[in-house]
Amino acid sequence: MKEQSINEHRSIEIISQMIADTSANIDRVSGKYFLLWGYTTVIVSLFEYVAQVNNILMPLLLWCWFLIPIIGGIGTIMINYNQKKKGATTPKSYIDRSISAVWMVFGLSYVMVYIAAMVYHTNILFLTSVLMGMGTAITGLICRHKILGVAGFAGIALSLLFPVRHLYLQQMGESIYGAMNIPEWLLYGDILWFSLIFAVMMVIPGHKLRYRAKHNNNA
Repeated sequence: MKEQSINEHRSIEIISQMIADTSANIDRVSGKYFLLWGYTTVIVSLFEYVAQVNNILMPLLLWCWFLIPIIGGIGTIMINYNQKKKGATTPKSYIDRSISAVWMVFGLSYVMVYIAAMVYHTNILFLTSVLMGMGTAITGLICRHKILGVAGFAGIALSLLFPVRHLYLQQMGESIYGAMNIPEWLLYGDILWFSLIFAVMMVIPGHKLRYRAKHNNNA
């Protein structure tokens, strides 16, 4: 009985240590990823908003949305390469692998969602913000990281304004698409809201994670 109690206590210690190590790794590395994807999404979104409201080279500039995965993907590869070059990588624990699996599933799901959005003409900005919010919230819950948990749930909650806004626009005109009596700055407001969600969900947490990492290194 005593031996079983010791084993259970040791198991709890190992799990707690894995969570602490994963949390520290998120502070040290993941802040870079959040800032990379967050700032890229915000900047491209603001650029698209200005282009669409002012009808600058449309619909050609719609292809600029693909700059988000291109810049984010290249930046992620560079960050991973620099981490390996510095020897900053550590062996992955079960929790680390779980978080990686979560984002892999969400990444693949997003590809399916994007294809479905193109076929069924659903709001891709709403679906993107909800999916990324879920991934961020789950990551925070798994590693008991309050910053990411709050940011993820905030992103999901803020995404609820998309359908609310569309209902409001439908009351203003016959359709949210091509309604002549709706100002363009309001018609394309989804893009501004999308950029705000990513600022709250990724940019702000990214800066907090980077601050915590520097603070822990100096401690």
